[in-house]
Amino acid sequence: MRIAVDVLGGDHAPDEILAGVVLALEQGFPAGDLLLVGPESLIQEKFGETSDCPAIVHTDVKVEGDESPTEALRSKPTSSIRLCADAVAQGDANGLVSFGNTGATVASAIIVLGLLQGIRKPGIAVSLHGVNGRFVMVDAGANPTPKPEHLFLYGLMGCAYAQDILDATNPTVGLLNIGGESSKGNPVLKEAHALLEASGLPFVGNVEGNQIFEGSVDVIVADGFSGNTVIKVLEGFGEFLMAGFARLGEVASETAKDTFRELLGVADYTEVGGAILLGVKGTVVVGHGRSEARAVPPALFAARDEVEKKVDKHIIEWIARHSKTATPS
Repeated sequence: MRIAVDVLGGDHAPDEILAGVVLALEQGFPAGDLLLVGPESLIQEKFGETSDCPAIVHTDVKVEGDESPTEALRSKPTSSIRLCADAVAQGDANGLVSFGNTGATVASAIIVLGLLQGIRKPGIAVSLHGVNGRFVMVDAGANPTPKPEHLFLYGLMGCAYAQDILDATNPTVGLLNIGGESSKGNPVLKEAHALLEASGLPFVGNVEGNQIFEGSVDVIVADGFSGNTVIKVLEGFGEFLMAGFARLGEVASETAKDTFRELLGVADYTEVGGAILLGVKGTVVVGHGRSEARAVPPALFAARDEVEKKVDKHIIEWIARHSKTATPS
């Protein structure tokens, strides 16, 4: 089992990414389970002559944060994220981790790895903490304008993730919407509600924004626009609160950080590592662009966990059991 790491992806790459790899090795992640994609001389300098230096694929080409993903893939075939995806597609790695351009990561996964049978649009799955523990929201930004069938499939993929990664038995599903009634929302959400209701899944109906953290469901289905907005509002509000408490002194700030992280129900991205892109062939972890070294180990362990628990295989099984409910388009 091997995870490809985009050494050049992220605001603080490559130094923080490499420092994070070192942390992961110190925490027990085997060097043999890593494939570092980036400048070979820089990587070798970081690891020296030690036997713990992971395998390397050399490139000094990166996709910038403001580049068009599709244009970058076309014009930069040797970019670090593209070579990571190539490694997975060719069987040299089972998954990849990138803290770089999210659009380029998603595009590389779709174009190079391809989609699982029955899937037409992948979804980003983010694990959050609610009253009753962890739950997952899909999608958090990969597909801002989904069709009803895509949302239905996000529910199935979320169930597989919740069962495998969150240890949820018979995971329950809710649809993020502006009201609890089935008649609420736009036509896409109304039709998605009907598909989920007819699917045989433990579908509890619509979940409003103020109910997200009540713990009523294991899986929240969202369109990428709304899901991404929820995540960024939580992140921004959390930072706003932390900045206020920082003025009270360092000790108070650290205490407040732990308290408000729990109350807000969203883990610090430096602790969860990143989100999982569901629906593609292979494991893809999308890390936060601002991540520093301490975010790298949890991302690597999350990638390994998904590979080992065969989430992709179980997504296909969930789709097969409910294939008559919706035909993806």
